[in-house]
Amino acid sequence: MPTAREIYRTKPSDEDVAEVLAQREIATLGTLNEDGSVHLAYVLFLFDDGLFRVETSSVTRKARNVAARGTASIIVSGRVIAGRTLMVEAEGTARIVGPPESVELNRRVLAKYVVDEALDDLNATWSRFDDVTIELRPTRWRSWTNTLLRAEAEAGTGRRYGELWKPD
Repeated sequence: MPTAREIYRTKPSDEDVAEVLAQREIATLGTLNEDGSVHLAYVLFLFDDGLFRVETSSVTRKARNVAARGTASIIVSGRVIAGRTLMVEAEGTARIVGPPESVELNRRVLAKYVVDEALDDLNATWSRFDDVTIELRPTRWRSWTNTLLRAEAEAGTGRRYGELWKPD
């Protein structure tokens, strides 16, 4: 029987992490407010070239916080093909990328989520107000998978894990 330490420190493989980061999940970005509190925001993101990229407006609190303090964290929750739930978190240095580079970066973020036929029109529309990209360079990673927790739940209940939860 695994201990709580083993259950909550179970790490996914690098391949599983990459799979989750490639999915069209909504992430949560954390930035630091002036008073030291944390501002959290749901964001669309793209992870490529070792960087997280988030499209946004320069007037948002997240963009203002990154410009002022140069740090951010991001958390993504997803599920790999094998059915395991994963949490991937990264923290690091962050910067604001402005136009004209941000227009293409934001288009790349949107391309992950938006159907091809609408991409150019949506990017043109949103680029009128989403004028910057937050770029997060991870310096620290954390990740977790529910593999052991799931096995213990199934053993303890005699039910498959998916049968334990109320439907959406």
